[in-house]
Amino acid sequence: MKYLPLLVPVIILIASACGTATDKQWYKPNADYTTADFERDRVDCTPKKTTVLDETCMKERGWMPLSGDAGPAVKAPAIPPRQKGGKY
Repeated sequence: MKYLPLLVPVIILIASACGTATDKQWYKPNADYTTADFERDRVDCTPKKTTVLDETCMKERGWMPLSGDAGPAVKAPAIPPRQKGGKY
């Protein structure tokens, strides 16, 4: 019972850390851009009522997400079996 005041904040901290989403990083492939260009497009693609970035709008403006949006991993080709006998 004496550890309860210490345990409660730790549990709250762990629970809140698990619920946070990471921010995506955006870039324009094969294009020169500045922070001002990104901020302008980010503000234009964020509705005032929801304050959630519209990813479709960003993609239409040429921005690509840098983190975690890659498709499923491609399976590596199978290695052919070795021939019997030595190399030499």
